[in-house]
Amino acid sequence: MKTITILGALALVGCAAEPTKQDISQPQFDVADDKDDSPRKPSKGVDLRIAQLGQGTFDRTRGFISHEVRLDAGPVDLDLVGDGQPLDTILYVFGPRRANGTYPAHALAFNDDADYPHNLGSHLVLDVATAGTYRMVVSTYDNYVSYPSHVSVADYRVIVKCQNPTFGGCGPAVSGIDGACWADDDCMAVDGAPLHCEGEVTCAPGTNCLFTREGRCVADVAWMTYAPVQCSSPWGAAVLTEDEEAQYPIPELAKVVKHYAKLGIVIDEVGTLMKPDPLLTCAACGCARGLEIAVKLTTPMAAELAALGWTYSSSDPPEQALEPAQCGSNPWQTTATTDVYAELEQVDSWLAANSVMSRKRGFAWPTEPRVTCAACSCARGDRLLVYAPDLQAHGILQSLGFDFLYMP
Repeated sequence: MKTITILGALALVGCAAEPTKQDISQPQFDVADDKDDSPRKPSKGVDLRIAQLGQGTFDRTRGFISHEVRLDAGPVDLDLVGDGQPLDTILYVFGPRRANGTYPAHALAFNDDADYPHNLGSHLVLDVATAGTYRMVVSTYDNYVSYPSHVSVADYRVIVKCQNPTFGGCGPAVSGIDGACWADDDCMAVDGAPLHCEGEVTCAPGTNCLFTREGRCVADVAWMTYAPVQCSSPWGAAVLTEDEEAQYPIPELAKVVKHYAKLGIVIDEVGTLMKPDPLLTCAACGCARGLEIAVKLTTPMAAELAALGWTYSSSDPPEQALEPAQCGSNPWQTTATTDVYAELEQVDSWLAANSVMSRKRGFAWPTEPRVTCAACSCARGDRLLVYAPDLQAHGILQSLGFDFLYMP
């Protein structure tokens, strides 16, 4: 790889001269030419953060495109390649940006080929000396040799990667799925899937905090419900094996998961919700059964369920949840039971003793088995869901250890 970085001076290094390709290791017009859509006056592309994938298109009117990025001192990697097909690219870096908003006339670094002739994409290792905003200008070899005409029509991808393993160690950054984060806008999936930050503990500006903790980027999720009618349901014809039937305390839930899996819809958690009042039933099969099936799944999957008649679960105040512990050590358990409905009656009594009458409540289980331990303080692997009737009850539930169900 023929790449060099410069601190405080111009360094322009590209591929060596080859019979089939011009030597552009000393580009001339980056300083002298001030025409629009040139290295000095590029067309504007999206601003980037560390680890954020930038995508764009070269065409007849946009041949030199800029992407600005905020960098702290230290080494970073910059990569530019074709998107969907090989592309002979070139990459400039200008900066840092001055107080008046302008950039130095001379490029800080330049690269034509990452590994000529095997890799015609561009790669730079830039050791940033001064923190600030830097401008990457991307283009193609063909645009360079045809300048001032733009001949390339192609898509590209550009990214800046930090060599420091600490999140944010090179400047404002984003993370993909399972990556570190401090806020929702730190999370960004390469494929554009919606993500949010979960588990972070942050400190408000101007306050002294004893403890902070990074979160992890996870997929945006939604809770959805479906009220099946008596004698029929979309999943009623699903056939279960003995192992599938034993996976949940309510075997019907296994049918729900299996039925929608065949439609390509992946459910993360599944359970039931019921009102605490006794259920009234009628003989007609068109009557509602009095319970709702509740599922948790990613928002793209939720959109597919919505098209099949499911309803987004939302309330005011929002739903809340608590993860029970093993060994019957939960505050509502007065006697040991393996019956879900009997345990829900205990939940009702416990909530009533704390001046809460839920609108509906139930348990949900993960569709992927969780590893549990023998300690009674370990989570059981299920989730107690409670819908509060008002803000006062909502506050009481929070004091009892309940937390929000995430709603995107």
